[in-house]
Amino acid sequence: PSGADNEPWSMGETVEKIFTKYIRIREQLRPYTRKLFTDAHENGQPLIRGLFYEFPADSKTADISDEYMFGPDLLVAPITEFSARERVVYLPGDDSTVWTNLLDGVKTVGGHSIMVHAPLESIPVFARNGEDHGLLGRL
Repeated sequence: PSGADNEPWSMGETVEKIFTKYIRIREQLRPYTRKLFTDAHENGQPLIRGLFYEFPADSKTADISDEYMFGPDLLVAPITEFSARERVVYLPGDDSTVWTNLLDGVKTVGGHSIMVHAPLESIPVFARNGEDHGLLGRL
C-alpha cells in the first residue's frame, strides 16, 4: 500500500545479497521452525525465549534484554547500535554448555561474555551444544 519499491533487488546489490542470504537461511531453518511451532501448539513452548527461560539457574540471564533464544538451540545477539560492527555477547550456562559461533565456528563454554565480530551482512548467532541446524558457515 505504500507504493514504495520493497523487493530485495530494488534496494541495491549489497542489500539484495544480504536479503537473499537470509531468505536461504530461513528455508534452511524450516524443519526446526516447524518443530518449534509444534512444540508451541502442543506444549505452550515459546519460539522466541528470553535467556532466563532456557537457563533459569544462571542469574546473569535475568537482566539481558538484547539477546534471545530461538527455540532451545540458537542464541541470537542482534546489533542494536547504529553502525556497530562488534558487540559483547553473554553465553549462558556453564562448562557443560558449548556455544558455537555460526559465523566462524569458534566454540566457547557457557558462563562467559565475549566480544564478537558482526559485519553488516551477519547477525551474531550461536548454536548450543552443536545444534547448528546446518547454519555453520552460512551466516
